Amino acid sequence: MHSTRQRLGIVVTLSLAGVLAPGVPAFASHDNHGTDPDNRNQYIKKVALAPNSDLAANYGKDQLERSVITTGWGSGDIEVYDEFYGNTGWYGYTDCTDWNVLWTSCDIIRVRFNLTNMAVGGTTTNTWRSLGCHEFGHTGDLGHRNSATDTDNNSCMREEIWPLNFDQHDLNAIDSGV
Repeated sequence: MHSTRQRLGIVVTLSLAGVLAPGVPAFASHDNHGTDPDNRNQYIKKVALAPNSDLAANYGKDQLERSVITTGWGSGDIEVYDEFYGNTGWYGYTDCTDWNVLWTSCDIIRVRFNLTNMAVGGTTTNTWRSLGCHEFGHTGDLGHRNSATDTDNNSCMREEIWPLNFDQHDLNAIDSGV
C-alpha cells in the first residue's frame, strides 16, 4: 500500500508527464508513409523530365513551399524522375532510397511519374499539377486521404479524385511532423 506522500508523488509525476509530453500531430492516415524528410530544407533534383513531368515537379515544389518546408533546386534530398514504367496501376510513386543511420528519416526521397499511366485518357495540365502536389505531399510525410478524412474533397492527397492543392489539414500535418 502506498503512503499519501508516495501517491502524491505518483500523481504529480503523471501530471507532469501529460504536460511535458509532445502534442499529438494532425493525423488522417498521413504519417508513417515512410518518407519522413530529414529536415525542413529540401533540395530538388529533376532528372531529364518530360514537359508535363517538369510542370508537375514545379507545382509540387510550390505546394510544399506552403508548409514549413523550404525548397531549392539542387541535389541531395528529393530526386524526380519520369519514365514509361508500364501499366503498373500507379500514376506516381514516392519512396525513400537512402535512410539515415537510425532509420528515422529519409536522406534521399525519390519521386517517379509514370508516363504510361498518365498518357491513358489524355491527362490535363491540372491532372499533372494534382499529381505533383500529391507526390510532393508524400515527401512531406503525408499519406493518402479518402472521403472520410477529406469530407470537402479539397486535398490533393486523395487517390480517387484530382484536387490541386494541400488543404489546411495537410499543411498542419506537415508542419507538426517535420
